[in-house]
Amino acid sequence: MIDRILAYFGYIRADTPRTFERVNNGTDAVARGLRWEAFFAEEDGLHDMITALRRDYFEKVGALKPDDTAGLQALATADRIAREIERKVQAIIETGHIRANERVHVDKIASIRR
Repeated sequence: MIDRILAYFGYIRADTPRTFERVNNGTDAVARGLRWEAFFAEEDGLHDMITALRRDYFEKVGALKPDDTAGLQALATADRIAREIERKVQAIIETGHIRANERVHVDKIASIRR
């Protein structure tokens, strides 16, 4: 499933695990941010998936025995990874918003100079 998500946003898996290569290096930051935002915010999209995963992790923590430190550590790590993925996606979305605002500002300045 992750391969389908990555392909949708223009990434492919490289030969080495956990590294990705851009299919289209000329991708516009604004367009990229809008695509990620649409996928992140849609119903049952990436935000809902990450939220459900984090809730599942916390529910599993409640089922652990008090001396199961390895299980607790694994679930805490999984939660941190989910939060980091969410932060990365939000950074892409914010970059798109910033670039869009920069373009509006540049256009205003250009119209004043004319």
